[in-house]
Amino acid sequence: MNNDIELLKSYPGVSQVEQVLDKYEYPPLPLISALLNYSIPQIYVSLPKTAEAKLRCMFQTLIGLGNLLAKVSTLSKVSANDHELKLYYNFLQSLADEQLFTNITKNRKPLELREVDKLVFKGKFLAIVNEVGISKGWGITNEVLKSSKSYANYLSRGISELYRQNLQPDMFVLSVLNFGTESFTEFFEVFFNFDKWKYFQETLLRLKEFQRKGYIKKLLLIYIARIVNEANIVPIYNILKFTCGYIDDNGIESVVLRSNKSLTQLVAAILSQKEGRNKDHVILSQLQKWTDPTYIKNEPITIQESRTFLILQLISRRQDCEFLKGLTKNKICLEGISNHLQSFSENVRSLGIILADRVCELSGEDKIFKSANLGHDFIELLTPVVQLDDMNDDDAWKALYQEDTESLIPKPVNINTTLNQNITVKDTSDDDDDDDDDASQPQKIKIPDPIYVKDLISYITVDTKNPQAYDMRRVALMQGPTLLRQKFRHGSEVEFYSQDLLANLIALDNFYNDPDFDDLKLVNMVSVIVTNPNVTFYMFGLLLAGDYSLQQRMFILSSTSLAARELRGIKDDIVSKSFTEKSFPTKQLPQRLHNKYIGQGGTKYMDQIEIGLQDSLMHQASSDAQDQMLGKGKLVRISRSLTRPKDVQPSEKPIIPNFYKIIGTNFFFPLLNVWYESGSIDIGHYSPIFIAHYIKTLSLLLHVAYPSSTQLKDMIKEFLLLSCAVIRKVTLEEIQVIESILTGILLILELIDAEFLVLNFNDEVVLVYNWLTMTWEGIIDNRIKSLAAGLLLKLQEVSKKFERTLIDQDYGLY
Repeated sequence: MNNDIELLKSYPGVSQVEQVLDKYEYPPLPLISALLNYSIPQIYVSLPKTAEAKLRCMFQTLIGLGNLLAKVSTLSKVSANDHELKLYYNFLQSLADEQLFTNITKNRKPLELREVDKLVFKGKFLAIVNEVGISKGWGITNEVLKSSKSYANYLSRGISELYRQNLQPDMFVLSVLNFGTESFTEFFEVFFNFDKWKYFQETLLRLKEFQRKGYIKKLLLIYIARIVNEANIVPIYNILKFTCGYIDDNGIESVVLRSNKSLTQLVAAILSQKEGRNKDHVILSQLQKWTDPTYIKNEPITIQESRTFLILQLISRRQDCEFLKGLTKNKICLEGISNHLQSFSENVRSLGIILADRVCELSGEDKIFKSANLGHDFIELLTPVVQLDDMNDDDAWKALYQEDTESLIPKPVNINTTLNQNITVKDTSDDDDDDDDDASQPQKIKIPDPIYVKDLISYITVDTKNPQAYDMRRVALMQGPTLLRQKFRHGSEVEFYSQDLLANLIALDNFYNDPDFDDLKLVNMVSVIVTNPNVTFYMFGLLLAGDYSLQQRMFILSSTSLAARELRGIKDDIVSKSFTEKSFPTKQLPQRLHNKYIGQGGTKYMDQIEIGLQDSLMHQASSDAQDQMLGKGKLVRISRSLTRPKDVQPSEKPIIPNFYKIIGTNFFFPLLNVWYESGSIDIGHYSPIFIAHYIKTLSLLLHVAYPSSTQLKDMIKEFLLLSCAVIRKVTLEEIQVIESILTGILLILELIDAEFLVLNFNDEVVLVYNWLTMTWEGIIDNRIKSLAAGLLLKLQEVSKKFERTLIDQDYGLY
């Protein structure tokens, strides 16, 4: 070996290097050091493909990869020659190929495999490549190293190969599954299929019981929740029914909190495989929480609905058994129904009515409330259980493959019509003075105005290579709001095409860099919602499951607020001017957009509305409050109270008769459900921007719901619960989120009687007050600081005014 090392130090030829490489299957440390310090700098760039492959194999070993990673990391931290570092950096990236896993794990001892796990599967390899790339501004050439997602997929495919070679990569599997949510998802993208699922089952059965429960819980919440739908519940049930013993109370509660109906149906079906007493325990455990007044008061209605749905699914699979018949006399069940009926919330009362009637029906008794005839908004909770068919593994996987398991988001629909046949040539010389005497100019193509909604879709989805594409898109965006409002009162054309049109509008980008594109796109989305309010259920599904940019998500929220305001009868200029007989001229629209990457998504109009609302809410209160602020953000008692502004609430009448019903059922609660079904909102670096706009949208929906929405109190409750959840995590740097919360709570104090808030939500009010007293001084934006001061003043006044009421409540007098 010493001779080989000396040879490598003495500028050997390519053939000599190859001879040395051929001698060693597991290179010793001195050889690796010589290759690193001499061979790679001297002749790596000159090596032929065969020699380069042999050199990679030398470093696709534990000792080789470990030393190369250390070399690259060390050189990146010193002022070394970047040319030399770049050489090692590129070589390091080349090691991430399909051979790495076999080469680095072959015949390794357990202790060595743990080191391999740290270097490769726990992410050190990925981290060093990305750290160097970012610090030096170098691009990453190997696709699998460009992101944690692609790296997780690469690792998962490598683990699959190790399984195929009859190895037991359990340690590596756990590292990938614990790498993060994205990594967890990528692992099952590789393994949740007929060929590889048995490998994961083998590893699962070798784990301890608490580990099995943990990974099954994550599997259900992270991966299965993404793919399950009503059509594939039966095959997935057959694939996962062996997990019934691993779904404990903690796992069931997590499923309830996810508020995904298809997932709930699936889990209820799996739990039906438990033995009799265990089934009864699950139902009673959920009933106990369903009955608890604390849950009824403090749990978001979305979660209460999810819990009720799970209980209904579970008892429906226990039909005609003695346990179910006993529920009609069960103390917990009867107390729960009574507690629900005593709630101030119509939604909560509806849940109690539904469960009571369903228990009676399944027990063979007459319904108490005959809820099937009430026509309430929770009737879908009575969705029948999916009929289960037992399948073997082969049939279950085949059935799953055959089902349409594509994403909830349809690809934008491009209706191929004979556009060229519909486009006529018209002499436009009278309209264009610049071309009057220029015979060399070709005649312009006059794009006909769209006549049908499907024409709108055709125009906005036309291939940009079409010479008339710009004019067609422009005509569609300009004429769309008017056409939709003309069409929706006649026939079902708008309703039929609204989902396709909305999906295409959301996906539409500013290919031609029009300065008014954002405005035109926004008013068209608003028009779709106004003319078919039922499309909101579909749209919020896109918001939840769609692979959309921040700007596209902002468009969804902005169009929701503006559409609700129009239906309420409020005329915002941006909307009202979009469907006059003659389209409003471009010069009336703003000329500058925000940063192109983030875009506006209609946010400037929401900001204008919010600021106007803040002004009307606060009046002179914020300046008064700041004048009274002493030490550590605490308030002293002042004599002058706030004057209630006269213009907080709009005086216009809704333009549709059922507005006060659909503002909750079609707008507020479906949008709120996005938060819980997604497990809060996380879109990365821009999450605070989106969360702020999300809360702002809910505030504006509250604003238009006053005074006659039957669900206003429920909406206020849900907004307070959500705000408190955000407050517990928000930082002072997330100033937009803070502003949205302050505006919403100020609005609530104007919309609802303060005594009602004190009696029902004193804990939440106290949390907000304490949060403000601790954070007020740290808010750096003076306008928002004034807003916080005004809210503190109002909360203090509420506390003083109802101090006696709170004392009575503590002593049980309320």
